[in-house]
Amino acid sequence: MTGSGGASWQRDPPSGDDRPWQKQLTPHNQHRISGGFGIEETVPNQRNGRLTRQQNPRLLRTLLNAASRPAECEANAVRKIVRLVARTGCRTHILHVSSGLSVDVLRRAKAEGLPVSAETCPHYLTLDCDHIPDNATAVKCCPPIRDLHEQDALWAGLADGTLDGVVTDHSPASADMKAGTLATAWGGVSSLQVGFRAVLTGAMRRGLSLADVVRWMSCNTARLVGLDDRGDITPVLRADLAIIRPYERFVVDATALESRNPICACDGMTLNGVVTRTFVAGRDALSGVREGNLIVRP
Repeated sequence: MTGSGGASWQRDPPSGDDRPWQKQLTPHNQHRISGGFGIEETVPNQRNGRLTRQQNPRLLRTLLNAASRPAECEANAVRKIVRLVARTGCRTHILHVSSGLSVDVLRRAKAEGLPVSAETCPHYLTLDCDHIPDNATAVKCCPPIRDLHEQDALWAGLADGTLDGVVTDHSPASADMKAGTLATAWGGVSSLQVGFRAVLTGAMRRGLSLADVVRWMSCNTARLVGLDDRGDITPVLRADLAIIRPYERFVVDATALESRNPICACDGMTLNGVVTRTFVAGRDALSGVREGNLIVRP
């Protein structure tokens, strides 16, 4: 995969014996490639998951947070990965960070000069489990949505550079896949079309700027995966541009989104950032494109 130009590869987090994972990481440390890890320890999850059988399966906080997927599961996995990075020197990327405990581990790792990077997602920055209706399957994801204390820690991690970027972790699902209870519904958040505006809204509330959001969601993410021809507004780089009105607000209507499935974790929220035009490689993305036309090469 490395020889074919792969920028990263993803594995489940190590559990138990670290040696197989150290073997996996070592061959890649001379390449511009990063191991990407989804970050929750599985054994504690399984043990704590039994607690949920005695609790209301419609409650996000009890089913997917404090009882079955606590922040410690994520932080423990991050600690293991950081330990492997220290042994191997392999550049490693941590996916969808959701907790302040993990941010603390990563902050120390970066202070030690370890080649580790990390990302979080719009839903972890803008939603909190204490203000989500019961059985809101649209927001079921793993790691889970946590509380405002964890959310504040994520924003602090972005502000000081501990977290390198924000990615959508877009995981769309049909209505039948999201039906039922939190225990049975598909786990994943559809956020591709509104993720940038959700982060922009949260950033502006905290006195952060549009430039900060662009750095997290475009410049840094392009750099991390080796897309050297894009990600910034600079001569000779590819002109992937969006023209927006950052102070203009709109209400998210899941049924009006371009997604085939009208399910969105931000449905009904008021967000900043109305997009007026979008350019892909310098061309207006919607100019002269009829429904059904292929607009990018597969």
